[in-house]
Amino acid sequence: MTEARDLSSQFPSIQYDSLTCIFHPQSEAEIVQLVQYASAHDLQFRVIGSGHSVVKSILSTAQGAINISLDQYRAVTFNDDGTVTVQAGCFLGRNAPAPWENTLFYQLEQKGLAAPDMGGITHQAVGGFTTMGCSGGSVQYAYTDSIVAISLVDGQGTVHAYRQGKDPEFEAVLVSMGLMGIFSTLTFKPSERFNIIGDETCYALDDVDCPIDFFGPGTTDKPSLEQFLRQTEYTRLLWWPQKGAERMVVWKAQRMKSEDYDGLTGTPESFKPKPYTEFPVILGSQIPAQVAASLFYQLSAGWRTLFEEWIPAETPLRDLLEALIEATYETQILPFVINLFAPVFKRDVVTSEPVPPPPCPFGSLFSDEVRVIELGRNTGSNPMQGAAAQGSAGRRAAGGPVLRLLDLEAASQTGSTRVTSTPIDLWNDVLARMPGMNEQLSKLESALSERGLKLPRYYHLHAPSEALQGLQAGSEAASQEPVGTQRFWDNWYGSLPMDNDVSDFLMPTEFTELWIPLEKTQELMNDLRDFYEKGGFKATGSYSCEIYAAKANDLWLSPAYKQDVIRVDVFWFHDIYRSEDELEAFYQQYWELLRKYDFRPHWAKYMPEGDMGAGYLAQRYPMWKQFLELRAQMDPKQLFVTDYWRNALGIPQVNP
Repeated sequence: MTEARDLSSQFPSIQYDSLTCIFHPQSEAEIVQLVQYASAHDLQFRVIGSGHSVVKSILSTAQGAINISLDQYRAVTFNDDGTVTVQAGCFLGRNAPAPWENTLFYQLEQKGLAAPDMGGITHQAVGGFTTMGCSGGSVQYAYTDSIVAISLVDGQGTVHAYRQGKDPEFEAVLVSMGLMGIFSTLTFKPSERFNIIGDETCYALDDVDCPIDFFGPGTTDKPSLEQFLRQTEYTRLLWWPQKGAERMVVWKAQRMKSEDYDGLTGTPESFKPKPYTEFPVILGSQIPAQVAASLFYQLSAGWRTLFEEWIPAETPLRDLLEALIEATYETQILPFVINLFAPVFKRDVVTSEPVPPPPCPFGSLFSDEVRVIELGRNTGSNPMQGAAAQGSAGRRAAGGPVLRLLDLEAASQTGSTRVTSTPIDLWNDVLARMPGMNEQLSKLESALSERGLKLPRYYHLHAPSEALQGLQAGSEAASQEPVGTQRFWDNWYGSLPMDNDVSDFLMPTEFTELWIPLEKTQELMNDLRDFYEKGGFKATGSYSCEIYAAKANDLWLSPAYKQDVIRVDVFWFHDIYRSEDELEAFYQQYWELLRKYDFRPHWAKYMPEGDMGAGYLAQRYPMWKQFLELRAQMDPKQLFVTDYWRNALGIPQVNP
């Protein structure tokens, strides 16, 4: 818990939030004023952007620390030389905690300009996305390639300006995790605006007709995965390695050329976008599917805890239900759910209305009761939880979801919204579509009948209203594309960030992301496949693993320094039922497995410690020593060094 004190009286002209203990400067002069005060009084100083990074990497909880947000420092200036200067608090694009019209991408679009690439989401602030070394999925384009100048405020309150190709410090400070100073402005040389066209297809790993050789060297008509990553303008893969699922979802896109436009897309002047949709469209919306996915992952992690609340301990019913779930989760329930959200591509099988389920053969299993399953918002009293709950970090702090089962007439939380107008039918919508469940359900029916009990059959889903705001509804029209694939074409800022529609509240996800030389792709993929096959569910977990690439650069502490990379991004659903120790134990498997590849971890995500901490990293960054030396000059009192970053980089304590 932070020991922040109220310093607002020292700076009456600077906006201050007493609830979160965060200053909101509106000018570079105000940033300088705050830094100079921190320097004079030996106070730590950090910036929070959208809160998308690991929480410990963002804020300082030291005694008297000054934490600021640059959300009021967001102007965009179009210069006469074609460059664009952006204040560091400006958010990138859609779904940011600011109006779309205030974002960088909106303003570039209005001028016929674009960023060359971006990450899978765009609600981060420009400064945070840059300083943490974030990247999109391309070895042909890179976001940082468009940055030509930067200004920052160092640890003594001095403003420095560096230009690409002129000042060697430019390569040192651009990816510096906020440890060199506070980014003030970044100047870009943007691309001309463009549209993209692409497709996403889900391939079974044993599909001999898959156009990519995921694990081999490739052939004349089928590229290896390394070749595919190099040849494709924009791409990412989602690997579902669980037994019974074993599939790869391949998303790829390219900038549209004149020959890509037709009657469906319209012309460049009268473009008719067909955006990418990440979740199935149910009742004309992506929202029910996302709420259902959130519910499933909450239940998969927390069903034992919920049983303790709902069913008395040491009862035959509880024992039976626990045994049923344990017997079917990995082999039937999980593959079924994965197939709902990532159905395997079936050539010549067009998506159509689902086949009606068979009549329920278990007449005494269900009652006609209707219940409400509510994903409610947790609350917390810690002020710094409130700070971290800004933006996406709410998934890791007080704002995360909690699961409640309610009677239909029970009061839901204030601001809760019913997601579906008709209740979900547990038999028709779920169990009847889950192969191999009848034997288990027959046992359950018999056990419940002996005790005069039945399962409620119908359920409404409720979620906080604000968590649903901004989620894209999707098309009402039925798809005429083959099962497991979709084509899309869209504006550059629309579908290039393909994960923008993932709600941080409904799908709270943690990551560890390991950057590995791209030429190691084939060996890496085979090691991962063997690891999954031998380790089973302990190795795979319930979630997917993202595979994508990044272009080499000259930025000293970028994980892509001097090398094109393949990135292994391991997902973990962040729920309230599992501890941080479980998360790190899950990730430890990957850190140990992939250590031989000399991976460099993403600075904004979970990183290993111990023998894969600072000493390990120092050996993998040729400019490590020079970075730390320059960092000490820029911040001699270590204002920007929290305990987290001291440990991560091995920064020695400054002499008093």
